Amino acid sequence: MPEEVNRMVTDRLSDLLLTPDNLSSENLRNEGTSEERIVFVGNIMIDTLEALRKKAECLSINRIVNSNLLESYRGKPTIPSDENYVLMTIHRPSNVDSIEVFEPLIRFILEEVTKDLILIWPIHPRTLKQLKLCNLFDEIANHRNLLLLEPLGYLEMLRLNMGARIMLTDSGGLQEECTVLGTPCLTLRWNTERPITLQENGGASVLVGNNLKRIREEYVKALAEVRHPRRPPLWDGHTGERCLKAIVNARF
Repeated sequence: MPEEVNRMVTDRLSDLLLTPDNLSSENLRNEGTSEERIVFVGNIMIDTLEALRKKAECLSINRIVNSNLLESYRGKPTIPSDENYVLMTIHRPSNVDSIEVFEPLIRFILEEVTKDLILIWPIHPRTLKQLKLCNLFDEIANHRNLLLLEPLGYLEMLRLNMGARIMLTDSGGLQEECTVLGTPCLTLRWNTERPITLQENGGASVLVGNNLKRIREEYVKALAEVRHPRRPPLWDGHTGERCLKAIVNARF
């Protein structure tokens, strides 16, 4: 992925590399990075989550849903309660740019997911464009168990993640948040730059790509899961402090 190429270039140019987890530190060692340049500090994104967790908890799902409905949505939405909805974000070209891939995913959502639970979908502009190009928008917008929302702010998205039964996403940051919050996460990608979030590494995420058989199997498993927050080492809300200490103490 482009961001991984950029990461490797930036690593080569940097004197100090602050890592979010031990897997990342080991990757750098395997690439030949000297030990004195690597400092394991934890995940700074979790600092933001912990700082705003209580504020997000106070938000009403009713307000989030009602204030962000697309204008073309018809009818009054059913307001879901915690653990009674699936939350989805999808925007990567590998999932939305090809109708041969995109439409089967939409059919799975319409014909299977929404039979079990309400689906809340804050929609990316790229995905919205593809829905219209594929003539799927009207069907999505009018489905009684699917709430199509405008893009949300951080607090609103965090609140919905806190209450979601399952997360369907091809986003990177949400894999990390799901791990700490305990939300079962089906990652609609074939690889991830955040392997610490995978179930085999102690996280909450499982890679399902865009293979419907695998998505269906893991979705059924996730429905039966109990929310179980995980906290990788140093994902404690104090990474910023360790970053500052590492920078101040660095000998460039």
